[in-house]
Amino acid sequence: MNDDARRSRTAFLWVGVIAPLGILILAAATIIAWMPVLPDPIATHWGTDGVDGFSPKWVYVVVTVGIGAAVVVLDAALALTAHRFPQNSSSTIGPWSSTARFLGAVNLGVAVMIAVIALAGAGIQRGLADAADAPDIGGWVALGFGLLIAAAVLGWFLQPQSPLVSAEPEPLDPSIPLGSSERVVWFGTATMARSGVIVLVVALAVLVITTVFVAASGRGAWGMLAALTVVMTLVTGTMIVFRVRVNSEGLRARSLFGWPSNHVPLDRIAQVDVVQLDPFREFGGWGWRLAVDGRRGIVLRAGEALQVTQTNGRVFVVTVDGASDAAAVLDALRIRAVDGPTRGDS
Repeated sequence: MNDDARRSRTAFLWVGVIAPLGILILAAATIIAWMPVLPDPIATHWGTDGVDGFSPKWVYVVVTVGIGAAVVVLDAALALTAHRFPQNSSSTIGPWSSTARFLGAVNLGVAVMIAVIALAGAGIQRGLADAADAPDIGGWVALGFGLLIAAAVLGWFLQPQSPLVSAEPEPLDPSIPLGSSERVVWFGTATMARSGVIVLVVALAVLVITTVFVAASGRGAWGMLAALTVVMTLVTGTMIVFRVRVNSEGLRARSLFGWPSNHVPLDRIAQVDVVQLDPFREFGGWGWRLAVDGRRGIVLRAGEALQVTQTNGRVFVVTVDGASDAAAVLDALRIRAVDGPTRGDS
C-alpha cells in the first residue's frame, strides 16, 4: 500500500468508523441516563392521528447501538476487505478507492441521523406518564435526514481524495486485415459474477419476506412494498446478463430484456483497449455503472474488459469473456473505416 492509500485508509477509519461509533455510543449513553424519567412502554411509531406504536423503553438503545453500529461495521468491513474478495484476486488495482471514501462518508451521515432521531424520540417523552401523549416527531425525523446529507458531505471532504490507480491497457492482438467488401462480426455474453448474483438474490429475498410479513400483518403499506419488490425484481433481471455485439455498426451491449441498451457507433470510436477492472473499487458495485472518473459501462465482474474511448472523450467499458478478441475485431473495423481496407480484395 502506497502513502496516498495509507492516508486515505487512516482518514476512513477516523471519519467512517471511530467518529460514527463514538456518536452512536454517546447517544445511547444519554438515553440510558434518561431511563428513570421515560415512560414504559415508550412510543416508537407515529401515525396521522398521533402515537400508534409502543415498545419497551430500552428499544431506543438497541436501535442506536445495535442497528447503527451494525451498519457502520458492515460498511467498514466491505471497504477494508473488498480488495481481498476471491473475484478480485486477479485485479492489479490498488487496495483503496473512491467507493471506500463514499462508504466512510455514508457511515458518518447514517450515525448522525440515527443518533438525532433516537435522541429526539426519547427526549420528547421525558417526564411523560403515558407515552400516548408524546408530541409528533415528524420534524425531528426530517431534521435527521437533512443532517444525514450534511454529515455525509462533510465526511466526504474530511477524507483525502482517494488515489485513482488504474491498470494500464493491455496490448491488443495484431489488427485483423480487412478488405473493403469483407464482413466480420463478434458476439459475446457478459454475465454477472456469482458473488454479485448472490448479493442481489439475498437482497430480493429479504424484500420479499418483508413484503409477505407486512401483508400478513394487515398493514396498509404492503401494497407499496409489493410494487417495490416487482420493480426491483425486474431491474435485477436486466442487470445479470448482457449480449455484446461488435460489427460494422460499432459496439452494442443489450440486456436480455432489451433494456438497458448501449450503442457506440463505429464512427465515434477513437480508441479501443483491453483493461483489467474491479467493480467495487472503480465503479462501486455491479451492473450498469457510472464511475467517479466519468467512465460508464456494464461492469458485471472483475477482470478483463473491453474499453472504448469515443471521439468526444467519453469512455464506455463492458466486462465480457473474450474481450481481447472483441477488441481486435472492433479495432480492425475502426481502422478500415478511417484508413480504408488493410488488404486488397480478392
